[in-house]
Amino acid sequence: MYDPHDPDRPNVLAGLRIDRAGRHRRDDAWLSARQAAPEARTVLIWRDQTVVVPMGGGAAVALLADLAGLMQAARDLLDDPPVYLGDVDGRPLFAVDITRVEDLAGLLGGLTPDDPAMDIAAAAPVDLRQAASTLDDQQAALVAYGRAMAHWHRRHRFCGVCGAPTEARQGGHVRRCTSETCGTEHFPRTDPAVIMLAVKDDWCVLGRQPRFPAGMYSTLAGFLEPGESLEECVRREMMEEVGLRIGRVSYRHSQPWPFPASLMVGFRAEVLEGGPLDIDHHELEDALWVHRDELRDPELSPVTLPHRISIARRLIDEWMAER
Repeated sequence: MYDPHDPDRPNVLAGLRIDRAGRHRRDDAWLSARQAAPEARTVLIWRDQTVVVPMGGGAAVALLADLAGLMQAARDLLDDPPVYLGDVDGRPLFAVDITRVEDLAGLLGGLTPDDPAMDIAAAAPVDLRQAASTLDDQQAALVAYGRAMAHWHRRHRFCGVCGAPTEARQGGHVRRCTSETCGTEHFPRTDPAVIMLAVKDDWCVLGRQPRFPAGMYSTLAGFLEPGESLEECVRREMMEEVGLRIGRVSYRHSQPWPFPASLMVGFRAEVLEGGPLDIDHHELEDALWVHRDELRDPELSPVTLPHRISIARRLIDEWMAER
């Protein structure tokens, strides 16, 4: 259950209880045995969306129990072998990118779901940001992991050093250049970004971008630049986007954000001096100071807050819950 007072709970899309078995990934025989295990299960990624099935008034990930059947049915449409995600409760889990499949219903109709009660014919691809609000936390985190891996593979099919094709190795956690004179190994990318709630007494700063739903404001954020610490990034972004000088910067928690491949590192940033905001309209459509009591009362609040799956909402809720 969502609880802004619990400092130890993982953010949505994090906290996956999985054994990633990193020490075994170089053992091709071990990986083949895990792939052939009868208890192996598969998560499907289709064009950066996850395939879900309506269940119990919500949704569940369309886990497949027939990995061999999937590989046979889609053999000409798969660019890479299954990505080994790890073991959950002794069951090996794989992610398969079926982006090139056009007849999704036709493919799934001949395969076996993990749960006999699952109507695989009703499966449909859904954006993870939409699905995460109905999936349980473990399934949401699993799909976030699989989505990030599929996205990385699709964008690293050629070596960035020599331009030769690459191939998946080590259960999909490495791509190796196929050129005999190069052979560079490439590893999954995660781009660190800071996200911060800037506060001064009982006021906080929220901003909005044009892509946000009408009325929604959120915390400010930005990507880390080379040669920059996380704290320096917080101070730079706050000065660049709204013209505020920041004093103390305190870490709160983090969240994997596979849209497409970020790690959001959350902070509380204490504003040294309040006053009017100097908004960079190349970055933000608008920004404003909002009082804590306004945010606590939906009838008084001048803004709509981001969804609770985001670390932005948790940073705001934690601050509202204080005092």
